[in-house]
Amino acid sequence: MSLSLRVVAWMAFAVAVVLLIGSSVLLYRATTRQRAGDSLVAHTHQVETVIEDLGSEVFKASNSRRAFIITGNESLLGGYHSAVQNIPQGLAHLRRLTSDSAERQRELDTIQADIEKELALISSSLPAGVGGTSSSDREVRVTLQTAEIESRVQESLQRLRTEEDELLRRRQEAAGANYQRTLHMITASFVIALVLLLAQMILLSHQFTRHERTETVARQSQEIVDAFFSSSTVGFVIFDSKFRCTRFNEAFPRMAGLSPEQLRGKTASEIFHEHRMHSDRLLQEILRTGKPVLDREVSADLTAKPGEVRHWLVNYFPIREDGGVFTQLGIIVVDVTARRNAEEALRKLSGRLLGIQDQERRRIARELHDSLGQYLVGLKISLEMLAQSKPEANAAILAECRDILDKSITETRTLSHLLHPPLLDEAGFASAASWFVTGFSQRSGIPVSLDIPPDLPRLPEAVEIALFRILQESLTNVHRHSHAASAEIKVEADAEQVSIDVKDHGRGIPGYILRHVDGEGAKLGVGLAGMRERIHELGGVFEVVSNEQGTTVRAVVPLSIREEVYPLHAGAEGSNG
Repeated sequence: MSLSLRVVAWMAFAVAVVLLIGSSVLLYRATTRQRAGDSLVAHTHQVETVIEDLGSEVFKASNSRRAFIITGNESLLGGYHSAVQNIPQGLAHLRRLTSDSAERQRELDTIQADIEKELALISSSLPAGVGGTSSSDREVRVTLQTAEIESRVQESLQRLRTEEDELLRRRQEAAGANYQRTLHMITASFVIALVLLLAQMILLSHQFTRHERTETVARQSQEIVDAFFSSSTVGFVIFDSKFRCTRFNEAFPRMAGLSPEQLRGKTASEIFHEHRMHSDRLLQEILRTGKPVLDREVSADLTAKPGEVRHWLVNYFPIREDGGVFTQLGIIVVDVTARRNAEEALRKLSGRLLGIQDQERRRIARELHDSLGQYLVGLKISLEMLAQSKPEANAAILAECRDILDKSITETRTLSHLLHPPLLDEAGFASAASWFVTGFSQRSGIPVSLDIPPDLPRLPEAVEIALFRILQESLTNVHRHSHAASAEIKVEADAEQVSIDVKDHGRGIPGYILRHVDGEGAKLGVGLAGMRERIHELGGVFEVVSNEQGTTVRAVVPLSIREEVYPLHAGAEGSNG
């Protein structure tokens, strides 16, 4: 029986080889015919392309002449001159491509005659147009004649295109039919050969099928596990029944701050720096019940970097052995330190913003008490004196009252405008910026140059507020911290974005502050953090460059933002600028 099976297997193999060889011969012949068909199809595409280009050149010549007649601009005749050069080349190229068709050559003779006639009409009308001696009647007549000829030319070219399309369709159908016939023959041959080869493989490998299937399943399972372990960016760890680390991926040692040699054999409590009794009780409960514990947050100092606290989100799940007993634990560890630090930075920033808000309220209250309050007290005293004085002294007291009221109104308006200038809502950023820079220079004595495009349009409300607060806070820092003798402001805008640069020539920002501009906001001053958050909220870029020669604050904001109420409102500039 085994000998018979061997003979059958070899016969099946021989027949399959013959079929494969036959299929190869058929494939070669089909490839040759397909190549010839593709060449014809490509030739037809080339003819259609030349026809399209020729029609385009004829239209360009006529259109160029019309544009010149309408405008009198000789530079518009460039299309006509290029068409005069390109049309003969296109006709010659088309004749070469269709040289095997006498009918095509006759059609091209007619088209060429019409084109030459149209170009001659255009050429005869141009000198009069250039010299300014042409009459409107003559131009209308030439235009009508050229339009009629151009229509005839385009109809002829369209007819050529239609015929070429039909030829292309027939050639493609022929090539497709040839391909389908060959494909069917090859497919049939291959199917028969594959069936025979499959029969041979079944006969020869029947004894080993079950063994190979088992090995394949085991290998695939191992590869899946290895792929997860090696390529994942989260930590994977396996602990034995004693809760000792037996296996881990490459990411986990980096997360734990330990080398692979140090990590192997350590218990879960030693790795995560938890109380051993509490940690073991949790893991034992997982092994006993078979229920996983998800999203448990663990925080600990890294052993290799004392004082550096890391935060992990840990998932525990049991691993079942063949007997159905849970003897191992799997742990998935996600490092959430960056998120926790960001949340902490946000809390600190919120606290500092609340603090600065209180400071701003106290400052406004102090300004009202020291300036407007004193004026009003003086006004009250003057009014009391007015009530007790003699009529002849009333004029002086009334004049003093008016002066006090004028100062009170001026001071109130100044405080109101510094908190939120009405020009920003009424006239836009350009006017508000010019007003603020002028007032800042007067109050602080620091000359500031302002370069804003004169045609700067109104920007989205959120962008205008952000730019004004950047300008306001930057100049406040110039006055309070930089000790600069002067400052420069430049605003640029295009269709996609707007940018502002505030540059001073002061002593610069300390390096330890500058390093945190792109880091955590809580380590910055509230002013820099607020500016950065405003720009980032709008999808823009905020940069600070500083050295011993001064500081440059740059903000770039895209103009394709959503129109919405901006959620941040920084404090106003101080009374000193």
